[in-house]
Amino acid sequence: MYVLSPNFTLEELLHSDTATAEGIINRPNWDILVQLVLLANNTLEGIRAICGNNPLLISSGFRNEDLNDAVGGAQNSAHLYGCAADFTCPAFGSPIDICEAVEPYLEELEIDQLIHENGTWVHVGRVGFGNVPRQECLTINSQGSFSGFV
Repeated sequence: MYVLSPNFTLEELLHSDTATAEGIINRPNWDILVQLVLLANNTLEGIRAICGNNPLLISSGFRNEDLNDAVGGAQNSAHLYGCAADFTCPAFGSPIDICEAVEPYLEELEIDQLIHENGTWVHVGRVGFGNVPRQECLTINSQGSFSGFV
């Protein structure tokens, strides 16, 4: 087990049921590993603290191109660079509860995008080396369109 931060492992940020089912080997290179360490330490640990130190259940972290294609991810997804994770925190509340709690901390947590996805999970993305976060808070609905938090 490779520990990235006090509460997050490399394995949980690489795991994918789709990758397992389709035999996709989802391994990061060195640059992506660095981004995963930053994501875990600077962003996910902060969100966990905001959520009462309750566990974040990661459903998707890093996705290589094959895995991103298999799950229908965006062509420029932050997941491709180790800069994003999808998660829930049932012990804290619903995805919208999480987004509303995290929104005041976008700058502090280096968040580029915080997305409430169909009421099902939260997507958090940070920017890679040298880029400026947009600090966007969005909701994506079942038709795939974006709006502010609903």
